Amino acid sequence: MGTPRITDELVAEVAAELRDRYGFDSDDLRALGAALAGRDSDRRASENRAFAARFVAEHPDTFDRLSR
Repeated sequence: MGTPRITDELVAEVAAELRDRYGFDSDDLRALGAALAGRDSDRRASENRAFAARFVAEHPDTFDRLSR
């Protein structure tokens, strides 16, 4: 099955449906577009790496035990 090209017309159609069906405004559409584009993925990845570093630092005995 082929994937349709993402054209300006398709974007306009989807935006219109989101406005009509869910009451999205321009800010909502921009936020959705940003999320779909992965703009937040770098921030989330950084947060995940920071969490992992803290977790490893706070539980070194656990990781020493797991490495055996």
